[in-house]
Amino acid sequence: MTQNTRWQSVSNIELYTTQENEDNNSIVYNPLSGETHQLNLMAIDALNFLHQPASVSALTQHICSLYQTDSTDDIHLHMTQLIEQFDDLGLIKLCQS
Repeated sequence: MTQNTRWQSVSNIELYTTQENEDNNSIVYNPLSGETHQLNLMAIDALNFLHQPASVSALTQHICSLYQTDSTDDIHLHMTQLIEQFDDLGLIKLCQS
């Protein structure tokens, strides 16, 4: 994955927020695979940001701003790992330049 690689969420995923869950997790359903996945709040925020094509750097800036943190290096590493997980789960796709 290069620095300029851009990713976007697949258009047909469905997000279900579980209000009674005290750890703020949500359920994402991917109708293409028939699988459901439980995601934490930061992962949901990242996935929502990826409704439009974005690079890991842009995603990192967004999450740092949203969570009001200066831990850019830590967040960048976490977002890189999250992108890889989202890709493995079929929740995002690589955008063509």
